[in-house]
Amino acid sequence: MRDRTAARLRDEPARPLVAAIDSERLARIFKALSHPVRVEIVSSLAACSGAVCGDIVRGLPLAQSTVSQHLAILREAGLIEAEESGRCCHYRLTAGAWALVEGAVGALFAAHCRGEAVRTDEGTARMDACRKDTE
Repeated sequence: MRDRTAARLRDEPARPLVAAIDSERLARIFKALSHPVRVEIVSSLAACSGAVCGDIVRGLPLAQSTVSQHLAILREAGLIEAEESGRCCHYRLTAGAWALVEGAVGALFAAHCRGEAVRTDEGTARMDACRKDTE
């Protein structure tokens, strides 16, 4: 089945998922939230006004270097920001972190609710049921 799906995807012309989404940025957001440690970091930062790197490290069963790598991925995605103060770095969620994630997810699934083509194992189908709600 995997071979059949791979062949079908390879042979079909590429179609943009949603024109309004910068697919690279969308991928960075989902990559950043695809690891349980990064979800835990975002959750912890959402519960407070921010934390220094040492506090984040103490809250996780990981080495400081590993936590720093996770923080870097979250920064690249635009979900957190850092303010350096001497040898310490204070991390907090960006002002638009929630809107960024909410907008990315909304834009991704909005394509399906407009009745655009969706790939299935049997071929390409249309999502007309959702379309009635948006017309």
